[in-house]
Parts: sequence; structure tokens; C-alpha cells
Amino acid sequence: MRTQYDVVIIGAGINGVAIAKELAAVGKTVLVLEKNRIAYGASSHSSRLIHGGLRYLEHFEFALVREALRDQKYLLETYTDLVKLCSFYLPIYQNSKRPIWMIRFGLWLYSFFAKHGQKASAVSIKDFTKEFKYIKEDNLKAVFRYFDAKTDDYALTNKIAQQAKDNKVEIVEETEIKTLFLDNNIIRLTTDKGVVETNLLINAAGAWIDEINTKFNLPSSYTIEKLSGIHIVIDKVLVPNPLILETTSKRVFFIIPQADTTLIGTTERSEESKIDDIKINNEDIEYLLKESNRYLKTELKRKDIKDVYIGVRPLIKSQKDPTRMSREYKLDLHYIGQNKILHVYGGKLTTFPSLAKKAVEMLTKNG
Repeated sequence: MRTQYDVVIIGAGINGVAIAKELAAVGKTVLVLEKNRIAYGASSHSSRLIHGGLRYLEHFEFALVREALRDQKYLLETYTDLVKLCSFYLPIYQNSKRPIWMIRFGLWLYSFFAKHGQKASAVSIKDFTKEFKYIKEDNLKAVFRYFDAKTDDYALTNKIAQQAKDNKVEIVEETEIKTLFLDNNIIRLTTDKGVVETNLLINAAGAWIDEINTKFNLPSSYTIEKLSGIHIVIDKVLVPNPLILETTSKRVFFIIPQADTTLIGTTERSEESKIDDIKINNEDIEYLLKESNRYLKTELKRKDIKDVYIGVRPLIKSQKDPTRMSREYKLDLHYIGQNKILHVYGGKLTTFPSLAKKAVEMLTKNG
């Protein structure tokens, strides 16, 4: 580890390593400091989807969906070994809270925005029930199929990190920032691995961003809503392709095949604790079992659960219900004398390419 860098980035999640990679490509010397390991937080605890966010259309977040689908196309073409397009199925039942016309129009619009060339279509109930043997067919009114992508979030983040390293980015894991000195001339960080100086600090700590800002009294324009989400991993394959389903409260959740298991998620719970103190809530496990069992012919039991994992999404705080909070990101840039501090708020796995490019453009347009 050197003592002077053009840029120091806090956090080796997907956004941190992607920004590091882009900055190195324009000739900057970059150091990434990570308290734990690469992809320790939400970057390895997601639903493992590269998607535009079909449900965001319902909240009129058209710009977010279009950007995410552009990024999806880029990722499908660039990381062919890690990002795969596949069929998603959306069954509509008698008690569904969204009418068929709304679903049909939403899927048409989603396909229109998508860049992969595959169009959504109706699927016969007979064909659906033949393929999805564990899913109830009583009161099933219609089924639609559309296309999105799956990935291995941990592997993808580490792939980007390796590309950054290949561009001479230094990523130091398991290191903690002890002190941060800031004046008009320099930013000096003391870590348990040494002291480094820079004039450009990027806080890409994800869910830890507010804690970093508070600890070191950094200027910032936003705060986050800490929204935890769990996934349960079932010890058998329940579906041949991903299903998108509706809860009793009109939320959306997925049932996704993963090798010889099935991934079910996610939940949304506002958290007040520090990030490292947030734990899996038993109520959330029961909630996912209950909602899944509404659609399954044979009910899942606790003994069917192979694993449970939790991630915390850092959404920009607003007065909205957490389910309706935007997944858009904000790049919050501050000037202090000769120094720049950039905070990365929000974002989702799919949009890291656009986020990283915008961050670099913002930081380099004035030198």
C-alpha cells in the first residue's frame, strides 16, 4: 500500500469496485479500503437478478427501468459466463390484486424498453401447469412469460474487482479506518494497515454510508433508509424457471431455481440498528413460508429450509412506505478546498455500470 493516491474509495461492494475500475481506466491511481471482504454486504446477498425492475413501472419510475435495462444488455453481452437471460413466469389468480389488463400493459411496456429482443407473451394454463408441477392451478386465470436475467452476485462483484486489480487498482480487505483528517489541502486516512493521503475520497460503503459520515463528520446531502431483506433457500427444486408472485399485501416476491435448490425472497423491513447488529428476524422467515405456501401444492416446512441469508439495501430516505421508495441512486459531490468527497447513495446491482460511468464523468469533467 502506497502513501498517496489520486482516489481512495471506501467499500468494495459492486459500486465501489466498478467505480475503481472506471477511474483506473482513465489513468487514476486508486485504493479501495474494505472493512470485511469484497462483496461482503448486499452485493452478495441479493435476489441474484439482473433486471430492469418490472414493478417499478407501477410507480412510474420509467427512467430507472430504462437505465437498468440498458445496463442489463451491456452485462448480458459483456459477462456471458455470469449473466444469463431466462424466462420468468407471472401467474394471475382470481384473488390477484392487479387486473390482467394492467399486467399485460406493464409487460408490453417492459418488453418495449428491453434491449434483448425477446417479447412478453401469454402462456396457456395447460402448458404452465404441466411444466410447474408444484404450483397450484385452482383459480388460475392467466399466465404470462417475460424475460430477465440471472447472475451470481458474489462472482460478478469479484469479477469486476479482479478487472480493477488488473488495471492496477489496489484493494485492501479486512482493514478498518481508524481516523480521517480533512482540511482544505488534504484528506488523510489512518488505517490498521498504514496511513494514506488523497484529494478525492469516495464513500461507496453501501448500507454503512451513514455510519461512515457520522463517524468522521463528513458533509452529506442525504441519509438512507436501511431496508433489510431475507431470502430462504429450499433444499429442492420447486420450479423450472423463475416465478414472480404477489403477496397478500400486494408486494412482489420471487421463487427462483438455483442449481439443486430454490431461492425465495425477498422481505422488506426498516431497520434502526447499526448494520453489523442487524439479524435475521424469525417473523420474516415465517412470512416467506406463508406467502409461498399460498401457491404451492405441498406446503413448505421449516425443515425444508437449507439456508437463510440477509442483506441490507441502502435506499434514499423519504416519506414513502419502504416498498414504494425509489431504487434510484444519487451521487452526492462536495468540494472542500482542493478536495472532493463523493457519496454514493442507493442503487441496485443491475445499474452499477451506469452508476460507475456517471461517477467518473462527474469527477473528471473539471479535472
